[in-house]
Amino acid sequence: MDSFERLLLKFVLAWAPYGGPREDDVWLEFGMTAEQLCVRFAGIVAGQVPRAKALSAADRGLLERACRYLRHQRESGKRRA
Repeated sequence: MDSFERLLLKFVLAWAPYGGPREDDVWLEFGMTAEQLCVRFAGIVAGQVPRAKALSAADRGLLERACRYLRHQRESGKRRA
């Protein structure tokens, strides 16, 4: 997992308890829309899961949190990252 991927996952997870980041915050931090952030978040998670055993313990923990978050989003019918 590279530093950008790690930053993006942490950003989304930090905003999760508040219903997700505002569009302006996403644009200022990453230069993309909230929709693009959602797609990118899911793509990072999907790309990292197959190689989870090779990740550091900290990155594995972050990935596990991201997986739980995505699972919760799917179960609750929400589309935002």
